[in-house]
Amino acid sequence: MQPDESTKDIDGFQTKTRVKEDDIELVEDALQSSTPETSTLEQSAKQPVSNQDSTVNPPTSPSATALASVPDLARALEPNINADAKSASGSNHGIDDVILLEYKPFAGTEKWIENRFSSANSTKAWFALGLLLLFFTVGGPAWIVHRLLKQFSLNFASAASDTAIGFFAQSGSALVLELFFGLFTLLFLLITYIYYSQPTHVRLAADGISLERRRKTRTILGEIKWQDLGKVDLFWPTGKTLPQDCLMKFQDKTGHSESKLTLKLGSIVKGSEKNELRKAIELFAPDARKDARLLEFLAPVQDHSYTELWLAALSAPPKRERLTPLSEGSTLQSNRYRVVCQLGVGGQGTAYLATDEQKRSEEVVLKEFILPVYVDTNVLRQSLERMQNEAAMLEKLDNDRIVRLRNFFVEDHRGYLVLEKIDGETLEQIVSTEGPMSEQRVRGLALQMCEILEYLHSLTPPVIHRDFTPDNLILSSDGKLKLVDFNVAQQTESTATGTVVGKHSYLPPEQFRGRPTTQSDIYAMGATLAYLVTGKAPEPIKVSHPREINSEISEEFDNLVAKATAFDTKKRYESIKPLREDLQKLVEAGALKLFCAEEEGT
Repeated sequence: MQPDESTKDIDGFQTKTRVKEDDIELVEDALQSSTPETSTLEQSAKQPVSNQDSTVNPPTSPSATALASVPDLARALEPNINADAKSASGSNHGIDDVILLEYKPFAGTEKWIENRFSSANSTKAWFALGLLLLFFTVGGPAWIVHRLLKQFSLNFASAASDTAIGFFAQSGSALVLELFFGLFTLLFLLITYIYYSQPTHVRLAADGISLERRRKTRTILGEIKWQDLGKVDLFWPTGKTLPQDCLMKFQDKTGHSESKLTLKLGSIVKGSEKNELRKAIELFAPDARKDARLLEFLAPVQDHSYTELWLAALSAPPKRERLTPLSEGSTLQSNRYRVVCQLGVGGQGTAYLATDEQKRSEEVVLKEFILPVYVDTNVLRQSLERMQNEAAMLEKLDNDRIVRLRNFFVEDHRGYLVLEKIDGETLEQIVSTEGPMSEQRVRGLALQMCEILEYLHSLTPPVIHRDFTPDNLILSSDGKLKLVDFNVAQQTESTATGTVVGKHSYLPPEQFRGRPTTQSDIYAMGATLAYLVTGKAPEPIKVSHPREINSEISEEFDNLVAKATAFDTKKRYESIKPLREDLQKLVEAGALKLFCAEEEGT
């Protein structure tokens, strides 16, 4: 009878056990009759990570691991399961609960070749290869040999010497070709040998982790048992500083400096497989000491420092394929995104309207960041971090008044954020086209601004936008105000000292000093309200009084704007709540006044 395969998911880690078909029903009955208790493995996965070494005694077999929470009746089946597993697993040495992760030691080189022969670059690559072949076909080596021999024979101008040169040129041509093809063959064989001798998989099992080469046969190149794992450390080779270059050293509890197993982070390419490795370490070795950055580097994309951005940026050819802005019809990400038109150019990059071909041509906005080429890695790091910070910030925010992030990627030394398309115009565009807004309309918009800032400032820690201006507020076709551009936003816990960012007309004094607070967004909101009712940008570092420019503005609204833009933070609104309350009173008073006027008219 062929053994059947059942799968149990423990904290997302797939544990597979082969069981006889005759025994499956007994196991299911046992599971149903048992009380719902947390298994030993599940409890281990939830324990906090300790910095102290301790002995972990995992189940003696994978079968026992899979049945850790099954009562005695199910455990009685273990001998049969073990026997079936040993007979069915073959080269797996009786262990069948295994996850294999792809391991690519030359991931960077493979990515470079892929980029060279991608749809955007393949024409140039094949053209260069064709020229090389043509060079040898038409006798290029013979011409080179002829020129060299003639150079060495300048002192012999006789006809005999010319004849000798021609003879040696022809002989040299054949010799050069033979040498070239011989060296090429040796080089090809050497590269092939090196490539095929490298490991191909990381094997995760209930008993341990191993690095293996799986070609025609299975060869273990390094392994360590979970119960022997004492420490997982990270280190970088000399001259290397990038995340994908770091090496993970798995050391046993003896404390010897020699690593039992070493894995290169960049060789595990898929984010999902890195996450599987993270879960396995947490599940089977919860007490092993770990480098603080390890779980961050292995965590899912939305939770870590975006190592994939580094891999994509640094494995690209050191040359920009496009030297001009994207044109209509240009495609990115293997034809997934197709550019429709350019929306605008700003200090932080260019925005394009595009369609997502994988989602029925859904319209999206591509925000482009130009990454530098031929620069120090620290300069590139700063550029990538700027994009990373905005992407990370948008992923954490969940509010229908804030633009949503769909995707992010790096291509051709340019970073892209894929954002939702908002049908509407910025408040700056509306004022530029239609002129100043009425106070009544601005009051309604101001309440929506309060809702946005209340959400951002209520987060832990509070988020400071630092660029709350009319050109970053879009009024959609359904009248809903949405905030965009979080490129300079930051959370207050990381703000000890900072840089001056934002548009000067909307910057409070403390932000000029590089120390913004939540009150800085309130100042920017007050300056934005002044712009909307006057059509003119406020004077920098000055209390705004829109009534001085537009006499139709009520004194109450003018006082509200002045308090929001107070130079001294002690005189400014302390938080957005009292500002919203004052606005609400103005809106209600305006509605009552309008109602009375209508009554008098009737």
